[in-house]
Amino acid sequence: MNFQKFDALLSKLSNKKVLITTHDQVDLDAFASCFLLQYFLKTYYKSIEIHLFFSHISNFTFNFISKIKNIFPDIVFIEEINKNYQNVEFLLILDTNNINQVALPETISKDELNIPFIFIDHHFASNINLANNWGEYNIIFDKKTSTAEIIFDIFTHYQTEIPIHFKYLLLAAIYTDTGGFKFANSETFHNISTLLNENIDYQEFLSYIEKKSDFSKKLAIIKGLQRVEIIRVHELLIGLSHVSSYTSSVASVMLQIGFDVSIVYSKTPSHYRITTRAKKEVCLQTGLHLGKILSETEEGNGGGHDGAASLNGENSFDAVLSNILAKIKKTLNTI
Repeated sequence: MNFQKFDALLSKLSNKKVLITTHDQVDLDAFASCFLLQYFLKTYYKSIEIHLFFSHISNFTFNFISKIKNIFPDIVFIEEINKNYQNVEFLLILDTNNINQVALPETISKDELNIPFIFIDHHFASNINLANNWGEYNIIFDKKTSTAEIIFDIFTHYQTEIPIHFKYLLLAAIYTDTGGFKFANSETFHNISTLLNENIDYQEFLSYIEKKSDFSKKLAIIKGLQRVEIIRVHELLIGLSHVSSYTSSVASVMLQIGFDVSIVYSKTPSHYRITTRAKKEVCLQTGLHLGKILSETEEGNGGGHDGAASLNGENSFDAVLSNILAKIKKTLNTI
């Protein structure tokens, strides 16, 4: 990470009223990263006016926070957000680099956004050319497995102590964004070992983060597998299916049962979501990068990593899906 660039950003934030926000349907990586960055900035500056805005926190994130509050009852999370957004002078947008995925407070117009902002994110980014985006200060590392690891690097570099309740948040963010460490790398495990200490029992932590079996999720997976269309490219198999919800879970299970690439979509008259997954060895072998493919669609509201990406859209579903599938097949045909 280029800390000279981050030092320059810190100087720009001095004496500013700053708002930290993220994408809609806030997951644990986004939630933890926002709270940790706010804590760091308040520690670094001692006195700074900085606020958080979350449009909607996912149920899983909310449930995990509730469990942490049972351990640390004096810690305040939710009650401190969504307060004062008047006269904001700078935006820090975390865990996404797509402005279309961000829901801002009513007092800030996304269509007429005249406040300078930057992205701090770990997803693939094509050329970002947005008015008032101070692109030279964007912090985007698509080799990181979570935004939380970027924030952890900041704490490490500036030798800032992380309170234990925030360590739980970071652990949870990294664990969930790596799919229970399935997509982790050596740096991830180094960070995890640093965060764990005698005050955090790993097995106890797992009991807080593990998801209970959900009937509707199981049903979605079964239906998704029943509807799979099998597409063969040489010796590689692409699975295409659709469900009304849990597209990510269905796409992941499709890899587990033998598909090399999975595409799962959900669709309503006004909206659709396309979720894609690919085995890591397939990405390495063929150069497939799902995040790049989805970020370059005409909808412009998709992105992710080489082996995991998604797209939300409202128009031209058939054309978009056909284009995504064609690009995946063309890449796989290179072997």
